Amino acid sequence: MFTCEMNRSTALASGVDLGSSAAGKPVMPTGEDASRIDPSVSVLSVRDLSVRYDLEDGQIQAVVEVSFDLEPGETFAIVGESGSGKSTLALSLLGMAPVTAGDIRLDGQSIAALGRAALSKIRGHRIAMIFQEPMTSLNPVLTVGYQLTEAIRLHTSFGRREATQHAVLMLSKVGISDAERRLRQYPHELSGGMRQRVMIAMALSCNPAVLVADEPTTALDVTVQAQILDLIADLQRDLGTAVVLITHDIGVVAETADRIAVMYAGRIVEEAPTAQLFAHPRHPYTQGLLRSVPRVDVPRTDEPLPSMSGSAPSMRHVPAGCPFRDRCDQVHDRCSETPPLVRIGTDSVRCWLHA
Repeated sequence: MFTCEMNRSTALASGVDLGSSAAGKPVMPTGEDASRIDPSVSVLSVRDLSVRYDLEDGQIQAVVEVSFDLEPGETFAIVGESGSGKSTLALSLLGMAPVTAGDIRLDGQSIAALGRAALSKIRGHRIAMIFQEPMTSLNPVLTVGYQLTEAIRLHTSFGRREATQHAVLMLSKVGISDAERRLRQYPHELSGGMRQRVMIAMALSCNPAVLVADEPTTALDVTVQAQILDLIADLQRDLGTAVVLITHDIGVVAETADRIAVMYAGRIVEEAPTAQLFAHPRHPYTQGLLRSVPRVDVPRTDEPLPSMSGSAPSMRHVPAGCPFRDRCDQVHDRCSETPPLVRIGTDSVRCWLHA
C-alpha cells in the first residue's frame, strides 16, 4: 500500500487547521493566513532560479535563471513545448526539485531555507499543486473519500465525520454531483474529467494562496478541457487564489491568464501581459507558436497552418548561444552568443533582435 509520503497529491493537498463553524460543521479556511496577505506584495517571487539533475551519464540543466513575480489573485501562465522545463519549474516551487541557484519566496519567506517538516506544512496550506495525470497521482487502491479526508485530517483537528463533511463540500464546489456516493468510489470508477475535479478539490481543500496547475487539461477532450479551465477560474475568483498555469498549448491561456511567460530550453524567452503578447509577440519562438494556432478572427483557408522546423534541443546538450537559433527564421551572426534579457516596459524578451 502507498504511504502518505508516497502519495504526492495527498501530501500537497494537506495543510493547516481548516477551522469549524459555530455549529461544528467544516468551513472553508480563511483566518489569520488569509488576512495577512498584502495585495501590494507578490505572493510568490522567483529570482534567478536554476535547477539541475545530476545523472550517472551527465547533467541536465532543466531550468536556467528563471525570474518572475506572482501577484495575489493573478493567473500567470508558463507556456512551452514538452521538455522545455515547465514541469520541473512547477515542482521547484514546492521544494520538490534540486534547485542549484536562485531563490523562491512565498509570502516573503524563502522556501530554500525551510526544512522538510516546514515544507510539508506549507504544501497544500500556502501552495498546492494539480498534477497533469490524476490517474497516476491518485492512489488506485484507496477510495476517493479516503484520499480526500486523509489530506484534510493530516494537519487538522477534524474527526472523521467533519473531514467527510468537508470532503463532500469540496466535491460539490468543483461540480461533482452525488458527492457522498463519489467518496466511496475508486479513481478508476470515475471519468478523466471527474478525476481531475477530485484533484482540484484536494488541492483547494485548505484554501492555498498559490495553486500550481501542471497541464491540468492533458488527455481530456476539448469540452472537458474548457470545463476544467472555467472551474479553476471560478474557484480562483471565489477564493482569491493566485494560479501558476503550466501548459504546452498557448491557445488554452488566451482567455485564462493575466500574463504569459514563454519557456524554451529551460529559460523564459518572453514575458508579457496576455493581450500584449498575442497582439505583438517579440521573440521568434513566440511568433512561431502563435502562427501554429488556429484563429477565429482570421479567414479560414485550405492552406495548412505554418509549423516550426526542427525540434527543441535535448536538455542534456543545449547549444551555446541562443538555443533557438537552429530553428529561427531571423537568425544572424550574433545569435552564437547568449542573448541578454531585455526589458521593454512591463514586457521582457531574451533575443538579440531587441538588444
